[in-house]
Amino acid sequence: MALWVLLVWLAVGLMIGVMTRAMFKRKSSFGYIGDAILGGAGGVIGGYYMALSTVGSTLEGLLITIAVAALGAFLMVWTVKFITRP
Repeated sequence: MALWVLLVWLAVGLMIGVMTRAMFKRKSSFGYIGDAILGGAGGVIGGYYMALSTVGSTLEGLLITIAVAALGAFLMVWTVKFITRP
C-alpha cells in the first residue's frame, strides 16, 4: 500500500470528523480538533480494513476504500459522542 493512499484516508477522515461535529446539535467536549482526530483515526481504520478485505488496487478499489474511510470516520465520531453523552 502506498503512503499517499494512507494520507488520502487520513484527510478524508479529518474532513468527515469536522463535518460530523457540525451535523450533531449537541457540541462535544472534544472540540473541532478532537473530532478531527477521531475522524482521522476512523478513516484510516475503515480504509485499511477495506483494503485488506476485498478491494484491489484499481481506481474503483481506491474509491471504495475512500467511501469506507468516510463511513468509518463518521461511525468513530458518532460512537464516541454516543458513549460520552452525559
